[in-house]
Amino acid sequence: MSEKQNTLEFSITTSREYWEEKTYEEIKKATYVNPLYDPGFKAFLGEEQALKSFLNGALHLSKEHQIKSVTIKNIEINIVFPTTKTFRLDIRATTADGRCVDVEMQKAKPAHFIERVLLQHSAFLLQSKYEQDKDFLDNFPENPTDAERKERDDRFYKIPPTIAIWVCDFHVENQVGYRGSWTVKNERGLPVTDKIEYIMYDLTQFSIPKDKIRTDEERWLYLLKTAGTSDNLPDFDDRVIANAIKRLLVKTASEKLLREQAKNMVMTEEELDYLASLKVRAHDEGLAEGEANERAKNAARDKKIAEYLRSLGVSEDSVAKALSIK
Repeated sequence: MSEKQNTLEFSITTSREYWEEKTYEEIKKATYVNPLYDPGFKAFLGEEQALKSFLNGALHLSKEHQIKSVTIKNIEINIVFPTTKTFRLDIRATTADGRCVDVEMQKAKPAHFIERVLLQHSAFLLQSKYEQDKDFLDNFPENPTDAERKERDDRFYKIPPTIAIWVCDFHVENQVGYRGSWTVKNERGLPVTDKIEYIMYDLTQFSIPKDKIRTDEERWLYLLKTAGTSDNLPDFDDRVIANAIKRLLVKTASEKLLREQAKNMVMTEEELDYLASLKVRAHDEGLAEGEANERAKNAARDKKIAEYLRSLGVSEDSVAKALSIK
C-alpha cells in the first residue's frame, strides 16, 4: 500500500463557495473519499452489513452472541428545552436484540467534548425510550388484563440498552490505548447500570500495521485511519469490507457525495468561531501581561491555533495562511 501526502486546502475565510469548489477539485484527485469526515463516514459505515460487522467487532461479541441484523434510523432528534434543541447523529440504529446504537465520527476536538458526549447521549437515550414505549403502546389493547396493566406499569421507567461509539481523530483525555469502554460507576467501581455504555476510539493511538491485524474491530479502524491517504486499501478477503471500500472510491462516487464531502471539509462557522476565540483570548492575555511578554504570548497563541488546525487535517500551507491573518 502506498501512502501520499494529504495536501487539501481548507477555508480560513467566509468565501465558502470558493473554498468548497477548491476542495472538491482536490478530492477528485484522491483515490478514496476520506471517511474521517461525516459524508465519507456515513457512506462507509452507514449500510446495514457494514454497520453490523463494525458493531460486532466494536462490542467484542462472541460468535453465538453476534448481532444478526440492524435497522438504520432517522438521525435527527429534537429535545424540548426552553426552546427546541436539535441533535443530528451520524449513524443511529437498533439491533435485532433491542440495543440502540449511536456511532459518531469526530474529526476535531470541540470545547467541552465529554460534556457534549453526555448531552448528546441523554437526548439519544430519551429518543430511544420514546420509540420503545411508542411501539409497545401502539399495540396495547383497549381493554387490558391485569397482567397487561402490570407490564405497562413495569415499563414506565425501563430504558433500552444504549451504546454510544465515538471514533475520534484526536487524543481522548484520560484514556490509555486506542479503545476505551466507559460507563457510570459508583465509588467501588461498580456500574450504576449495564444499559448505558460509551466506547471511545482514539485513532491517534491506533498503530497496528496491516500484517498484524487480526479482528474485525482492527480492520475497520485501520481502514478509517488510512483511507484518506491511501492509494490501495486492503479488503482483508471480506466481501462486506470490499463493498464498503467501493463506496469510498472517488472515481465511482456520486456527485452528491463528493459535493457534500467538500462542503464538510471547509471550516464551519463553529470552527471559525473557535479559532477566533483562541485568537481573541490569546490577544487579551498578551495585553494583560504587558508589552514585554507580547511576542511570547503571540507565539503561544500561534502554536495553539496551529495545533488545532492540524488536528483538522489542514495542510501546512493553510496553517501558515491562518497564522498570517491579523
